[in-house]
Amino acid sequence: MSSKMIVVFCLMLAGALLLIAPQESQAIPAWSRLTGSTCNSCHATPTWQLTPFGLSFLRNGHRLEAAPAKFDIDSQKWDNYLSLVWKFRAYDEEEKNPASQLEQHSFSLYTGGALSDRFSFFTEMYFSENTGKTAEGTDFTPPAVDATDGVVQEDGSRKKLAEAFLQYNQPIGEGFVAVRAGEILPEIIHVFGAGARSAEQRALVLNDKANSANPYKPFNRQQGFDVKLNMEPVEIAAGVVNGSDYTNSIDSNNHKDWFASALLAFDKNESALGLYHYDGKYTKYTVVGDATTAIDYDNNFTRDGVLFRFIRSNWRVVGAYFIGKEITDAAGTKTDNEGYYGLVDFNFSDKFGVFARYDMLDPNADVGGNETTQYMFGLNGMFYMTAKSGARWNIELTNKETPISGTTPAARVNRALLQLTWAF
Repeated sequence: MSSKMIVVFCLMLAGALLLIAPQESQAIPAWSRLTGSTCNSCHATPTWQLTPFGLSFLRNGHRLEAAPAKFDIDSQKWDNYLSLVWKFRAYDEEEKNPASQLEQHSFSLYTGGALSDRFSFFTEMYFSENTGKTAEGTDFTPPAVDATDGVVQEDGSRKKLAEAFLQYNQPIGEGFVAVRAGEILPEIIHVFGAGARSAEQRALVLNDKANSANPYKPFNRQQGFDVKLNMEPVEIAAGVVNGSDYTNSIDSNNHKDWFASALLAFDKNESALGLYHYDGKYTKYTVVGDATTAIDYDNNFTRDGVLFRFIRSNWRVVGAYFIGKEITDAAGTKTDNEGYYGLVDFNFSDKFGVFARYDMLDPNADVGGNETTQYMFGLNGMFYMTAKSGARWNIELTNKETPISGTTPAARVNRALLQLTWAF
């Protein structure tokens, strides 16, 4: 790590620690106002992983009880169902020009909760999210269209509907069946690193493509439905979705992808072992995403994962290992990919915690030297938490090694990131 990176990190840490206020942790926004719970009832603050209570609240459909559920119409107040979240970042990244950035990252709305004794909903919507790109076009020049995702980039930001679904719970014996429909993320992916987490940057194996042509990532939110059986300590789910294309896009072919998962919890802290399978088809057109052009080839691909977590009151170990198969060209060439991550975090108190993570993603297991690896170390802290709002800070140091092309010696990139998050 360069001396410049060390100085930047120290300044970030000093600034963050100086702002910590010695206030008692109160209720978290929205759902905390609804339930009357403290923030560390759902989250092991400040590293933010879900507690057993939080995991139960999530799988119940963002409600305290699944089914049969008590529903009090008097609790349907707007501020029990709605939260606003603001994120600001400052970072310095070696080998990037310009390296240092101040970034108003996003402003978003989270809303959800019970609608009746059986129905509930959830929506995550971004009024603005920084794309990480410089502005393209001005008021006087037509904006360019990004060839990789088709998004018009005029001011370096975008609006998006990240996730939105309606959930119905049906009691069965000692458990319940839940049906979700809308724009969904498999719940097992959410609770193993895509949702509430210590690190702001998600694990590579969840958040990055394994095939340069195929946009599928396990973290993709897609339009469709799923059915889930919750029978403690077992959860089994299966779903059908449009396909591997980008969030909010219409599918590029008639094939419907499907996924299935199983999870077994083995202690009262919700330590668990999970399995995940995704079966998809991505159609590569001559013009990417344009179904009116000729088909270059169809990529029938799969992704299989084993996921593990061991949770205690103030620390956890979590990780995942994925393997996949892809077709990469019109000749039907098949490749195998793999990736994994492992994370450990520890909360010294409700105000301060640390974490470390290691990532590896290999797009072609038959070729040596093309893996992307990443080491990460971070600190988490709470500025304050009241019954109406709260604020959190994250500091992350990463060292990422990425092949330049094929088996060319990898490039190492160091990055220091400070994120401030405020929620109402």
